[in-house]
Amino acid sequence: MNAVQPVLTPQEKVPVEIWLEILALVPETADLHSLSLTSRRFYDLTVRALHRNIVWTNPAHAARSLPVWDTYPGMDLAVRSLELGISSALPGMSDTLIGLDGQPEVPPVPRPHLLEDGIILERTIRLHGLGSQPTITFASPALHDAMFARIGTFKNIAALAFTNMIITNTHFALVHSLPQLRSLRLDVCLFREGRGGPPPTFNHADLPLTELTIVNLRRQISAVVHSHVHFDEHSANLTAVLSLCTARSLRTLTVDASADVFKLIYNAWNADARGWAIPADLAHVFVVRRRAARGEPVYLGEETFPHTDLYHFAVRALSLRTLSTPIFVPPNTAIAAEALPLGLERFAAPAETAEVVAAARDVKALGVLKCALTVNGKDVIQALESVSVARPGLKMLMLELPRGWDEEVLSAVVKLFKDLRRLKIVYEGTEGPSEDFLVTLGPEFLSRMPNLHTLQIYAQQELLDTKANHPKYLYDSSFESIEEELVNLVIPYNRYCPTLRKVQFLTGYVAARTCGEAGWVVERLRRLEVKDDLSF
Repeated sequence: MNAVQPVLTPQEKVPVEIWLEILALVPETADLHSLSLTSRRFYDLTVRALHRNIVWTNPAHAARSLPVWDTYPGMDLAVRSLELGISSALPGMSDTLIGLDGQPEVPPVPRPHLLEDGIILERTIRLHGLGSQPTITFASPALHDAMFARIGTFKNIAALAFTNMIITNTHFALVHSLPQLRSLRLDVCLFREGRGGPPPTFNHADLPLTELTIVNLRRQISAVVHSHVHFDEHSANLTAVLSLCTARSLRTLTVDASADVFKLIYNAWNADARGWAIPADLAHVFVVRRRAARGEPVYLGEETFPHTDLYHFAVRALSLRTLSTPIFVPPNTAIAAEALPLGLERFAAPAETAEVVAAARDVKALGVLKCALTVNGKDVIQALESVSVARPGLKMLMLELPRGWDEEVLSAVVKLFKDLRRLKIVYEGTEGPSEDFLVTLGPEFLSRMPNLHTLQIYAQQELLDTKANHPKYLYDSSFESIEEELVNLVIPYNRYCPTLRKVQFLTGYVAARTCGEAGWVVERLRRLEVKDDLSF
């Protein structure tokens, strides 16, 4: 007799490798968690998917998650991204420590000769607000060592982020130990070069990075006397971290005023001697506004950032295709736009600079920032008329209106740029387009923009807060949800602009539809965009 063959469920008939590929396409962690509750098999599969993108910003949570890799061997190589926001307590500090069991530990009594350094660190941490909790917690030496021992097995990490933490030699060693690393971000970090900076054997030019973000770097504070902040001289030189921008494979660079790589690295007097060159394939550069905490001091050099070094860099970066900056050159500084790279196709800058560059370079996407008045006294509409003479076929236009919403601006845009594929208008204040205006938007404006696929008109929030805005309703509280209200608002646009695929009237929600006759779906966004890639 033939042995009875086991009856396989539909889930069991599909190979594990196929399931993992399918689960890798699920974008939301909540959806993966829901799948994990359906069966034991799906639980085992989703555990691997849930740990492909790791966020360790709380030491207690990290301690509880470490045993997962012992329970499910082989998951190490499935990790693709890591966001790390846990610092190790350095000698002399008296903050709460979280141990390997996830519970608070009593910190050791600091030795006298380390006490001063610990006080400086604590003063710096308090001033900058490093740490998301009222009582800042750090990993104990045992937990920190266990974390890095585990991270050392994540050899396939492609994206790494350090946020809200103290950077030491250990972190630079990690960066150089990941052969698949392509994206690196340092945000709200304190770098201690004088005591524990990266050794000179680290050659950042050899890193395989293609994307680098360095923003909101914090300087160490040595003293605060009568509200005047004194910086620690040992932490004044940040070239060891800023020189990450010399990675030869780098294609996208994002910095702010706290990371002046243009003056300190690319245009440094000894750049050639130190091997600091502009990467040959660097194509996209974004200078974003620094997200400073309220009352935080301005560091030495930031008050004049950027210098003309940004302009000199742009002239020398021959592969540059995208440049976005809230300040291109200091006031009353003339530029020779014809000296900029011929391949420049996406540019965003204050109105007066954007107007000059648009006339000299064949830009397809243009951002006109701070466009209340140009230096010549012309208003934004006059500036747009000037741009349209040189670039009537513009594909993407972004406008910042610091004076608040102005319906006349949209009328001018529709008249001057009929080939736009994407239009973004952000304005200050809470008074935006009226409900009547948005209702008539389709027949009055969208019908005259046959190629438009993305429309964004929303109030610009303060950079101090990157959390998106989620009101209960936009205009009409009788709807059961704001998602329902937004869908009802944008459905009529189908008739007047069949190419439209994305509409955004709030920072926290985007209405989108796929191709064909698919309906509109509202996606809830968690965070505000810090930069715009000027895509079209």
